[in-house]
Amino acid sequence: MIHSKPSIAIVEDDADQLHSVEEFLLDLGYSVWGACSAEEFYKGFTAQPVDVVILDLGLPGEDGLSVASLLRSKPEVGVIILSARDALSDRLAGMRAGADRYLVKPVNLLELAANIDATASRLAPRAMASGAPTAATTVPAALSGPWVLAIKDWVLSSPQGQGLRLTTHEFMFLQQLMRADGQPVSKRDLGTHLFGARAQNGADRLNLLLTRLRKKASEAFSEPLPVKTLHQIGYAFTATARLAQDSAPRRPSEWG
Repeated sequence: MIHSKPSIAIVEDDADQLHSVEEFLLDLGYSVWGACSAEEFYKGFTAQPVDVVILDLGLPGEDGLSVASLLRSKPEVGVIILSARDALSDRLAGMRAGADRYLVKPVNLLELAANIDATASRLAPRAMASGAPTAATTVPAALSGPWVLAIKDWVLSSPQGQGLRLTTHEFMFLQQLMRADGQPVSKRDLGTHLFGARAQNGADRLNLLLTRLRKKASEAFSEPLPVKTLHQIGYAFTATARLAQDSAPRRPSEWG
């Protein structure tokens, strides 16, 4: 079944801008995940392909033009460059690298959404003609088990057994989400639990916490962290998960 809206990946190294665009598109009903670097994007795309990639040029390490060039081998994926570089030479370089559209920051987010829809509307016929599956119809490989949060030593383990040590707030955040068994947990409840009832800027602190946690997870795991942001509502852990009283299994190469 083809989704009514395209799925999207945002590749942007400015965490505030990444979160702002992600929240807006989630509020419009798109399926969205973000990455702060090309390397993080490649890991995420392998596990969760998308229809359209919104791509900044000035990324740390491998730049956006390189990413766009690699995506040319996937005609079922649309590329929209969103960059502060507005020179004609930059625009031409972006289009030659394979971008479908080139937008200059700052961009009106409604205009961005319209460009996403216009780009995606041309992808399905092109993908069907080439025999390539679209991201909307791709079925991810079966995972080997649930995500596990070890209460004793504050380690999150992926279904593949990869582990990530957590800070106090990261552990408390994930613990509350997993206890909700897939149901959303409000930002107010999470903010009170993590920072106290009288804490200021709880929602902003949660946003920053999740942005940093996703970045850490992208470096530790082979698939994106399954935490979904529900605009103006809260967050939900969207994969099978369990809390474990015992310590997480350790791999010497991972723990050092």
